[in-house]
Amino acid sequence: MIDEDLAARGRQWARFNEWERSAPPPERTPAACVADVGALYEWFSSGTKSVDPDPEKLGIQSMHAALARLTVPR
Repeated sequence: MIDEDLAARGRQWARFNEWERSAPPPERTPAACVADVGALYEWFSSGTKSVDPDPEKLGIQSMHAALARLTVPR
């Protein structure tokens, strides 16, 4: 079973490599690539953009959320 799966995956990679050789990527300037990343970023919701997924900052995020609940409007 595993040998068959590995052989099938090898054939898939061979087809992909053949396709990649026959269809090289278009030449793009760095500015165009950055613009595309910016366009993709705009598709994210504001809620997604406001969350920092860095696990080292989760404690800080929890503390800020707790302090926000304690903050009294003046």
